[in-house]
Amino acid sequence: MLRTSKVISISLPPEIFTRLETIRKQTSKTRSQVIKDLIRKYEIDQAWNQLYSWGQNTAEKFNISTEKDILKIIND
Repeated sequence: MLRTSKVISISLPPEIFTRLETIRKQTSKTRSQVIKDLIRKYEIDQAWNQLYSWGQNTAEKFNISTEKDILKIIND
């Protein structure tokens, strides 16, 4: 049977390992599941950060500082 996942080995400082174990026990998940969830959350956070940055740049570009400014742009 072909394996559908890759096996890796990581080193963690003891305090991080303890935190991983605490999360694992609280959530009743395996270490692999917890780490997969953390990677997915990281990717989502990065996407939101990019979106937020784009919004900030757009606001500066069009001199938007309030919702009224947005409505003015939409309605003009």
